[in-house]
Amino acid sequence: MSGNQVQSELRDARRNVEINVGKICNNKCVFCLDGMPSKEDHTFIPFEVMKSELERWRAEGHLSVGFLGGEPTTYPKIVEAVGYAKQLGFTRIALATNAMMLRREPFLDDLLAAGLSRVTVSMHGHTAALEDKLTMVPGGFEKKCTALRNLVARRDKGLLRDGVSVNAVINGWNYQDILPMMHFFFDEMRLDDLRINFVRPEGYAEDNAELVPTYTGLVPLLIRAIVLNEQRFKKVFTFGGMPMCMLPEALLRDEALLSRYVGDVYRDLSTDCSIRSDAVMDDGVAKSEGGRSRFNWQDRKRFDLKYQMPSCQRCEKTSVCEGVWRGYLDIYGEEEFAPLVTTPTGIGRTNARLKQAPLARPIEKRRRYHRRLLVLNQVG
Repeated sequence: MSGNQVQSELRDARRNVEINVGKICNNKCVFCLDGMPSKEDHTFIPFEVMKSELERWRAEGHLSVGFLGGEPTTYPKIVEAVGYAKQLGFTRIALATNAMMLRREPFLDDLLAAGLSRVTVSMHGHTAALEDKLTMVPGGFEKKCTALRNLVARRDKGLLRDGVSVNAVINGWNYQDILPMMHFFFDEMRLDDLRINFVRPEGYAEDNAELVPTYTGLVPLLIRAIVLNEQRFKKVFTFGGMPMCMLPEALLRDEALLSRYVGDVYRDLSTDCSIRSDAVMDDGVAKSEGGRSRFNWQDRKRFDLKYQMPSCQRCEKTSVCEGVWRGYLDIYGEEEFAPLVTTPTGIGRTNARLKQAPLARPIEKRRRYHRRLLVLNQVG
């Protein structure tokens, strides 16, 4: 387990590894981290290498494995990879997928028969207009809805024992639709697990204030979403990518409530990662060997991809807060953030919240919070 993770009864204790199969994808998301993949990135991991990776991580004690891309359902050996993972003794076998291929029931059933136990669907809108605009695939929304219905039907039959969830990237085009998205996924699609992750400002979203909303603008909507879930849905609804000091004080002062909603701190499995890499030298916490880069995802975020300001060292949550995406600070700077300290009325900020969201800084005047450029799709 990463030293960055607090003890939590809500966290699955199984150690997890995410294996990247390649960066080929059948969506073209406007916020894609991979940006313009190289020619080498358009190749799949050889199946013998896949088997070696699975053997390596299982020998180290991992019981959970996830396959991601790109889009893992485009990997020609995905069914065989799932089956081999089951053969090795992995008890939680997951896909992080846009699910368009899972509208095809025979393919889905082959994956389930091979041992698939969980599916996390990347879907970012509650209407065809919004989803298809974000993924740039006309008709993609309807295909994903068909896939979700297929998955929920099989979940109800007990065929996905580790569940089905939707993982939505919250960005400048959809953040004001969080509440209708909850109604859509919980009521219409009959899901019981929704995760929203704040967009990572890299790849196509780098320096793009249109795609990167402010935390200040998001927090009031997040409060309404939590209240709605507490009063009506009562489902698993979590979020990731929010610095602790941006969370509402009422949430920070209720440890039970905090642990239910802050997914990246209290719920996410301790996750190692393996992706294809041409690097010959280590990159931050990522260790390069034999054409693969391997790292712990929680440590990668905290030490390489996010930033803690000097003032964060005075914060009582600095040991669990990962910090702020460096690309966000490139755009908006540091003025939204403040250390958290305990007062007679409970934990709170040392500085008042901004009354208005910060404006994006002119590109030529931006301070650069230099970050590692090794990228990986969001793990959830």
